Amino acid sequence: MKVELNTIFRWCNDVATMRHFYTDCLSLNETYFRSDAEHGWLTYQLGEVQLVFIRAADPLPVTTQFARNPGYQGGDLHAESWVLKVERPSFDLITQQLKNGRYSRFNPEPVAPRPGALQLLALDPMGFTVEIYTEFETP
Repeated sequence: MKVELNTIFRWCNDVATMRHFYTDCLSLNETYFRSDAEHGWLTYQLGEVQLVFIRAADPLPVTTQFARNPGYQGGDLHAESWVLKVERPSFDLITQQLKNGRYSRFNPEPVAPRPGALQLLALDPMGFTVEIYTEFETP
């Protein structure tokens, strides 16, 4: 039996704000956006997985703590988080865009969890922990 993760649904307070984070800062491949009185939908295609943000009918709480994760030393919240692995040039661009967007970052600058790797953790507009990660050749 073959099983694949196909779609992830995440509720949010404002799809336009999420769009700024995921499209403008993280440069994800946006596949659909609608934000009007009737619907709030935002979708991305990440490999074979579709990521869908849906506007909630009532305001949801926004987390201000970083999730615990075995990939870095820190985080207080026992909650899910993501690691988005990107190529080095994309990592540098995303790092700058996150700084310009003034999103909360775990460390002000990227850190090296091990030789040949960099990571930067940020909170999305709902307070969800997203780790941007890259690997590269070391001299």
